[in-house]
Amino acid sequence: MNIVIPDKIHIPEDCVRELQSMGIIVAKDTPISTAQIISRIKDAEVITAKYIDITKDMIDAVPNLKYIVSAAAGYDSIDVTYAKAKGVTVVNCPTHHSVAVAEHSIALLLGVARNTKTANACMANGEWDSPLLTGVELHGKQAGLIGYGTIGLHIEKLLTGFGANVSFVNSRSNATEVDTLVAESDILIVCAQLNRQTRHLLNDRRLSSMKSGAILVNVSRGAIVDQTALLKLLKGQRIRGAGLDVFENEPLFGAPTPQIMELAKQPNVLTTPHIGYNTEETARRLGQELIANIKAILDGTPINIVSA
Repeated sequence: MNIVIPDKIHIPEDCVRELQSMGIIVAKDTPISTAQIISRIKDAEVITAKYIDITKDMIDAVPNLKYIVSAAAGYDSIDVTYAKAKGVTVVNCPTHHSVAVAEHSIALLLGVARNTKTANACMANGEWDSPLLTGVELHGKQAGLIGYGTIGLHIEKLLTGFGANVSFVNSRSNATEVDTLVAESDILIVCAQLNRQTRHLLNDRRLSSMKSGAILVNVSRGAIVDQTALLKLLKGQRIRGAGLDVFENEPLFGAPTPQIMELAKQPNVLTTPHIGYNTEETARRLGQELIANIKAILDGTPINIVSA
């Protein structure tokens, strides 16, 4: 079976060697154009996707394609509906990053809750204004999770350890339940998949219903939150602040968009460039999960199948 990994995936070298020993073509860089991607995958039966988008045109350009493996938990960069219509099965790597992302969500949350960004800036400027940097504790707070998969479960354990009370909504929850969770939470953490149902789930109306002292953390996908509405909310200091690892229209390389930059410059916002998953342990688990997915495909028993 012709298997191609067309863009560089950051996994340990021993995992790369194992993939190559299986006869898999493993790219050493990320293609920068559609034509370059298609030239790499045009004869493949199985391809992976990490930093590239797999569109309708690309799927059509690969006549023998049978499987697309997302080298991530998310698969919003793949046109899953069209792939399924063309008889192409999409699988993902759903659990390798759960611990890392959950821990990063707490790092962002604590950073906002304890004014870490402002405090560090004060210290760097030779200032010692600790009485002006009053924070809030997590203990006793009402935390709401939007999404309750493996990441949500890990976040719940961590928050419970801090003494917070945790509620959640997931894909089975209705609109009223989402409204209630948003309005009643002191801490709101987004850890859901991005799909048609969750895109701009946190719109202007819902964001405006948040408590004035609430903290929003997003470690999932930027497009779940209406970024323009969030920026307006934060500029008006209508919530305590936000910790953001993901954004709408993220760059693959180069500089962030002007709107992302504007968010990052807000004093009540702590931002990181989509690094929640990025740990040494996660890279190894991704390599192992990717290999397991491909072996299952070769055995004719694919696992982690994504439904459209």
